[in-house]
Amino acid sequence: MRSNLFRTIKQFTSKEGIEGYFAEKYDKFAKAVLIDEYKEIASLVIKHLKSGKILEIGPGTGYLSIEIAKHGAFQITGLDISETMVEIAKRNTQEAEVEVEFRLGNAADMSFQDNIFDFVVSSGSLHHWKEPVKVFNEIYRVLKTNGEALISDLRKDASKEEIDKIARKTESLIMRWGIKHSVKEAYTKDQIIELLSKTKFKEGEIKENPMALEIWLKK
Repeated sequence: MRSNLFRTIKQFTSKEGIEGYFAEKYDKFAKAVLIDEYKEIASLVIKHLKSGKILEIGPGTGYLSIEIAKHGAFQITGLDISETMVEIAKRNTQEAEVEVEFRLGNAADMSFQDNIFDFVVSSGSLHHWKEPVKVFNEIYRVLKTNGEALISDLRKDASKEEIDKIARKTESLIMRWGIKHSVKEAYTKDQIIELLSKTKFKEGEIKENPMALEIWLKK
């Protein structure tokens, strides 16, 4: 029974975006387990930007953008490849009574004009990017001169103790499997440095915590 479930998950996660039942399960997990992380990342963004245009890449069900929208005069756009995630994010935004525009789209080929965003943020989506160099170059393109980006994601070399600490916060077997799978798909700091060397970004810093990497970039 469990092996059949995990085979279904593996087949599903090979698709472009998380859809349907799995997206709904993720929404519950994000709201219950990840909300404090979203609040922390939102506070980092707000420290760097008091107003302006923000793009979130891979917003999932929208909680990070919602937290940012609660605390400033921002024009926020979220871009996600999953139709279900966009639908849930719009629903969550209405319930929170804030203004965020969520769009369906691929971050490796964005439809936005050049030089229009003051800040780009992403949390937990980097390891899903099929073409990460293209995505980073697209981020560079849409950022204004002196604009900044914060890309936060799990680290591949997180300890088993740190991974288990997060996994224990949910009773969902799907989400526990998802956490461990995501760590395997993630990058180490050295791998990120190598990746960024192939992009247009020349200025940045990578900060480490036990479970994640914060990649700070400037155009």
